[in-house]
Amino acid sequence: MTVLTEFLPESKYFSLTPLADGVWAALSIPGTGSWSNAGIIDIGDQTIIFDAFATPTAADDLRIAAEKLTGRQATIVLNSHYHLDHVNGDQVFKDVPIISTKLTREQIAIQQPKFIEIFKDNAGLLDQTKVEIEQEKNPEKRQELEDLLGEYSMIIKDTERFKLTLPTITFEDEITLNGARISANFITYGGGHTSSDSFLYLPKEQIIFLADLMHIGYHADIRQGNVDHWLDILKKIKNLKIKKVVSGHGTIGTAKVLDDMIDYLYAIKQISIDWIRSGGTIENVDQIDVPEKYTSYGAPSIFYYNIKSLLEKKK
Repeated sequence: MTVLTEFLPESKYFSLTPLADGVWAALSIPGTGSWSNAGIIDIGDQTIIFDAFATPTAADDLRIAAEKLTGRQATIVLNSHYHLDHVNGDQVFKDVPIISTKLTREQIAIQQPKFIEIFKDNAGLLDQTKVEIEQEKNPEKRQELEDLLGEYSMIIKDTERFKLTLPTITFEDEITLNGARISANFITYGGGHTSSDSFLYLPKEQIIFLADLMHIGYHADIRQGNVDHWLDILKKIKNLKIKKVVSGHGTIGTAKVLDDMIDYLYAIKQISIDWIRSGGTIENVDQIDVPEKYTSYGAPSIFYYNIKSLLEKKK
């Protein structure tokens, strides 16, 4: 039996939102070391963790919450892609199967040790971020830096616990996890946000956990990805029956947010084209005005990183 809604476990790293019987979104609290959204799914005889946060400490709470919600320990962990903020908590679940695509596993093996070393050799990182906060006058950018300072601080605090933890099971296109109550499809349509992105789809419940293929209220980072492939993936996902969408960063939405995400990607593509046509350069992209539609989005610096990335790829 799953826990009643009014008895949801609490954590300073994330908040839990029930989506259906046995399905919860674990939404990151910015600046606490979770740094991305996750999910807990009780399929009836097994408990799935979708993504595992950026720090072991936040992942500890995720594991405890899953056990309290489902009455059993986590039995499967799914990695959507290789980025540290989604997989660095894997080490808390090293005693259970961890599933990803073959390419994501390869990228974790290459990239995670680099991320770990960056934070272990962190001389000046926190001090520099504090200086940037003091100098920043824009309230949205200042908030972004304050959140980053919190994430960095928690990651650095946890560095002694860091140990490369690789997925133990890989798949090519799709793997179905059939439980006594819920069937969950772990699917990849290729790479968009990164070289390989996977999502979790619950067809009966019409719920989808899209990880960083979806950002709601945040600028989506395209630097390690391919915008055209990302657009193709989202258009393909639109063919699925969907009522609720859990983003990798931001909130929970309906199927409409797929169109919003598609619009955002088209927008940054067009802005980069228009900028070059008007004589703009990579060096002065900070002169571009963020479209009014996106001025309230979190992580505003990502907008400019995105334009620079698109321009560099056109060279």
